[in-house]
Amino acid sequence: MSFTAALRDLNKLNTFVRVAQRRSFTQAAAELRTRPSVVSKRMKELEDMLGFRLLNRSTHGLVLTDAGEGLFRHCVQMLARLDTYVVERRDLETGPFGTLHVQATSDVAGCILAPLLIAFVRDHPGVRVQLAEVPDGTTAAGDGIDVIVSTRKPTVPGLIGHELGAVRHVICAAPAYLEKFGRPRTPADLGDHNCLINPLSGQKGWPFQGSRPQLVAVKGALAATSNAALIAMALAGSGIVRVPHAAVRDTLADKRLEAIFAKSALSPERLAAYVAKSKHLPAKIADFVAFLKAALGRNGQAPR
Repeated sequence: MSFTAALRDLNKLNTFVRVAQRRSFTQAAAELRTRPSVVSKRMKELEDMLGFRLLNRSTHGLVLTDAGEGLFRHCVQMLARLDTYVVERRDLETGPFGTLHVQATSDVAGCILAPLLIAFVRDHPGVRVQLAEVPDGTTAAGDGIDVIVSTRKPTVPGLIGHELGAVRHVICAAPAYLEKFGRPRTPADLGDHNCLINPLSGQKGWPFQGSRPQLVAVKGALAATSNAALIAMALAGSGIVRVPHAAVRDTLADKRLEAIFAKSALSPERLAAYVAKSKHLPAKIADFVAFLKAALGRNGQAPR
């Protein structure tokens, strides 16, 4: 089978795909670890070899021509098929392999995922894991992320979620705070207390089970977008906090914090692993999701 000269130069086609994705010579060059002038030269040579223009250059950036859009579409489809074959063959030959890029919000990364990642790489010696921690409430995804573990559905299109279970939360305060301001007897009493709030939690109140589920409005003089900061404030005796149980398990055990409303507080938050929708996930991703499901089980917490 004979191919045109352009199709025999996969380096130039790969460069074109990067340029088409980023609409920028500079960004494409950064990804390819070369100079923008080299990328521009390859694009000019590719257009000369093909005999038609792929890009229009203007002060507003790069715009694909109709021919460029068509070639880009075919290249992406071809690369997707090639990637599927490589993934399937490598999984068959070597099993899980390569670097797994995981993104999680700070409330999940430290107290839930970190201990599990240690166990996962121990059981999968061919896999390296890179954990990207993002602020609580983040729904976007960084470049190159394989798995997003979150209590919120990401805004990235084309993802499918795998349920991991509920994330148990606890309402607690330092003994010094309770001694000074008293222990609330009913959820409604929280309105008279300084509650430490995460404004990015998306909740309008704290959930409780009464005759029916209810949200109790809370307020306070201190707020933070990090559970770690909220816990530090609570330990300092500054107020009452609601956080994942795994984040304060040790401080509850040594009584630096005391649980409140342990029987009536609800935990509606659900944890999920979001991955690209695909017929054939790389083994490293499929195995990691299966590992999380087995490890987190029914309550969304890492075993000790």
